[in-house]
Amino acid sequence: MNILIASEKYKELRYPKNHPLRVPRVSLMINYITALGFDVDYLEGRNASIEELLIFHTKDYIDALIEADKTMKATNYIREKYAIGTIENPVSMGMWKGSLLATGSSVQAVESYIKNYKTENEFVVFNPAGGMHHAMRSRANGFCFLNDPVISILHLQKHGFKKIMYIDLDAHHPDGVQEAFYNSADVFLISLHQSPEYAFPFRVGYRDELGEGEGFGFNMNIPLPKEINDSDFLYALEKAIEIAIKKFTPEVFVIQMGVDAVKEDYLSKFNLSNNIYIKAIDVIKRYTKKFILLGGGGYNPISLARAWSLIWLYLEGIDVKSIKVTKEAKSLLESVDYEDFDEIMEPQIYTSILDEPREGDVTIKEYLEKIFSLHKFNI
Repeated sequence: MNILIASEKYKELRYPKNHPLRVPRVSLMINYITALGFDVDYLEGRNASIEELLIFHTKDYIDALIEADKTMKATNYIREKYAIGTIENPVSMGMWKGSLLATGSSVQAVESYIKNYKTENEFVVFNPAGGMHHAMRSRANGFCFLNDPVISILHLQKHGFKKIMYIDLDAHHPDGVQEAFYNSADVFLISLHQSPEYAFPFRVGYRDELGEGEGFGFNMNIPLPKEINDSDFLYALEKAIEIAIKKFTPEVFVIQMGVDAVKEDYLSKFNLSNNIYIKAIDVIKRYTKKFILLGGGGYNPISLARAWSLIWLYLEGIDVKSIKVTKEAKSLLESVDYEDFDEIMEPQIYTSILDEPREGDVTIKEYLEKIFSLHKFNI
């Protein structure tokens, strides 16, 4: 059994037109799966309560978000202190109301996991709107206003889960999650991401950030070079989990599966296909058949709708290689107002849900060994 948490409400909770997150995401995923001919049963997402947010965020920061939402503008004080209302983190319907719904849905995912994990042999609860991993305790950051991965982990801990493995496959480093648990031995963070030498967040995400104090050795950053292929990425993931499991026994896994790492996403410098996501699920399922799955980045709505739909249908046991894209599904994607980056998309993106693999020799073994040696030392 699996549970998808979603809502059509996100259609009305967009970022401004000039922002990377202006694009349709969750609603497009739902509509695409339906257009492919599959039924989509989902649990309607809910807003987070203020109490649920305060498990991580400060009250003054939440009050600032509420004020900016009420007036649809940020004062100079709010902008300077909380980074609300900047070009990166603009005031919009998506800022507070969209974040509140996405975060509440991640808390719902935790609740659903707690309710079902003991009775189900295999169970994944998926909130594609979640995964906003950049937000800080009292500051907006990287398009993110509320850090639902951190809030989800803290709620799991509140309910008695002591050891949590957080795996982040977004193209960008989860700086907000790292900062929250950098001194903790109870959360093991693994992140595969574009190197901060050339990608956001720039200042953190380097391989030598291993944690501090009790958390030393429980933070594994794998900053990856440009142009890596599917084989490189999956080799790095397999080895990372293999090493982590030798010194950490998680009670629950939280996976952030932002889909901005694929070649077609204009914020990606990788040469990856969407095959990596279903293969990553296979890798994770070697260690657990039950986990919480969050979304994250994804700024090309066409590749995003295909990838998240692919993930969900694969989890549901559909033979994704045999899916034929219907005329309705093709027309839906072609109707999306996203001509800005047509040059980075090949024609078959509209006629197939699964990319051809972009595989090859693993070219970064020596590079990865330097990273993994830092952690093998601590086993």
